[in-house]
Amino acid sequence: MCPEFEILKITVTQVNPAAGGRGDAVPAKVETAGPAQATRPLPVDTKEVSGGSSSVRVIIFGDESGPGNLLGARGVAVSPDKIWVADQTKARLQVYNMAGAFQHEFPQEAPGLGYPGKRPVDVSIDRDGHIWVLMTGYPASADRVVQLDREGHLKANFELPDNVPRGATRGMAVGLHNDHVFVTWSDTLYSGGVQAFQPDGKLLWGVGPQQGMKMPMHVAANEEGNVYVSDYNFHYVYVYDASGRYVLKFGGPGRSGGRLNRPRGICVDGSGHVLVVDSESRRVVMYSGRGTYIRDIALPRRAEYPVGVAVGPGGQLVVLNKNTIVVFPRY
Repeated sequence: MCPEFEILKITVTQVNPAAGGRGDAVPAKVETAGPAQATRPLPVDTKEVSGGSSSVRVIIFGDESGPGNLLGARGVAVSPDKIWVADQTKARLQVYNMAGAFQHEFPQEAPGLGYPGKRPVDVSIDRDGHIWVLMTGYPASADRVVQLDREGHLKANFELPDNVPRGATRGMAVGLHNDHVFVTWSDTLYSGGVQAFQPDGKLLWGVGPQQGMKMPMHVAANEEGNVYVSDYNFHYVYVYDASGRYVLKFGGPGRSGGRLNRPRGICVDGSGHVLVVDSESRRVVMYSGRGTYIRDIALPRRAEYPVGVAVGPGGQLVVLNKNTIVVFPRY
C-alpha cells in the first residue's frame, strides 16, 4: 500500500539585514575557552532568512495509518537512499525512502532489535554504513549501544556504564573521524554531560558538568572530530575537540537569530555547518562550525514536536517530529 503523504510548497523570502532588510535582531552569543498521494492542504509557516528569494517543496509523512506510522520517534539518521528512525514507543527502527514511502522495520521481525525490554532512542550511521542504535533499558536494565550491518546482523554491542545518572532522555552519535561513539546523559535537572567510547565500549572521556551542562539530549560530530552537544534546559550548544577538551559554547536563551529555546536534535552537514532543532520555536538554526549564526529554516505547522535532524547526501534536510518526518529537498 502506498503511504499517504503530503507535498507542500513553501515560499522562503530571504533578507539581508545589512542592506536594510528586516532580520533577526538578537545575535548568537558565543563564549570561548581561549586558543505520492496528497492529503488535504495544511497551513504552512514562512520565515525570513538571509539571502535572495526561492520556493521549496516539502514532503511530510509518517502519521498515516498502517505499519509505517510513527508514534514516539526520537532519533533519525540518513544513508544514501534511506531514512532511519528510532521509534521509542514502537520499540523498533523504521526505514523510509527519501520520497516518503515506508520500506520496512529494521531488523525485520525483531521487535526491540532482539533486546526484550529495551527501546531504541537514537540512531547513527558510521563511515562504513553500519547502523548504530542507542537502546534504553531504564529502569529495569542497563542502557546499551548496538551496531548492526545493513542486513540487520549484529556486529558489536556494549552496555553503558552506571557511573552517571540515568532516566533522562539520551542521545548518541558515531563520529566519522574515528568511529568513536558519543552518548549524552543527565540527572534531568541539575547536571549532565557526554561520554566518548571506543567501538568496543571502552570509556575514553567524559565531560559536561564542569561547563555547567544541565540536560544535554543530542550530540553530533564533524569530520575533524569536534563534538557538538545541545543542552535542552540551558539552551546552549557545547563544543569539544576530539580529545574532550572544551572549546566553546554558543546559542543561549532566546527565540530568534542565533538564540535557542529548548534545542534538541543536532547534526553537521558536508560543509561543516551545524544544524540545531530549536524545538519551542519550531525551526532549524544553522551555524558555522565555530557557532556563528548563519540563518534558520522555519518548519511547517504540522511539524509540531521537532526532535531530530539529519542531512542527506543529496542535500536534503530531514527533520524528525514525534509522529512525522519533514523532508526539504534543499535548504
